[in-house]
Amino acid sequence: MYSLLIPTPIGPLLARASREALLSVELLVLGEGILERPNRFLRSLARRVESYFAAKAETFLDIPLDYTDFDPRRVALYEAVRRIPLGQTQSYAQMGRCCGLTPRAVGAAMRACPFFLVVPAQRVIHADGRLGGFAGREGVKEWLLRFEGAL
Repeated sequence: MYSLLIPTPIGPLLARASREALLSVELLVLGEGILERPNRFLRSLARRVESYFAAKAETFLDIPLDYTDFDPRRVALYEAVRRIPLGQTQSYAQMGRCCGLTPRAVGAAMRACPFFLVVPAQRVIHADGRLGGFAGREGVKEWLLRFEGAL
């Protein structure tokens, strides 16, 4: 497995990948003491994350994700969320209807999503406009949505 810390304005991201696909991206509180083992794939991801935070409309759509052992409905949900355009949001209910899931199941899947930023879970909100949870980091969700022009 390969890994790389990617600095961002909201904190360091720890990205892990195989040679073929992204295994996970997580937002860390601290990025100290983590052994990095980058590969070409992760270096490319780091450049794209930098581009995203430079407001260059990066979508990450063509980055292959490792969905090994994922339920097919969760894969369909994550892929649908990846297609929500920058600067737009969809409700938990809307995403659930398109993937055969309840809004609560969509929320649980977003909370458990191992692909921070690459699957833009921040773009999924309540139908009434409330942002909803973001694994205890609601301020990050709001920051990202403001940055993307969705708020």
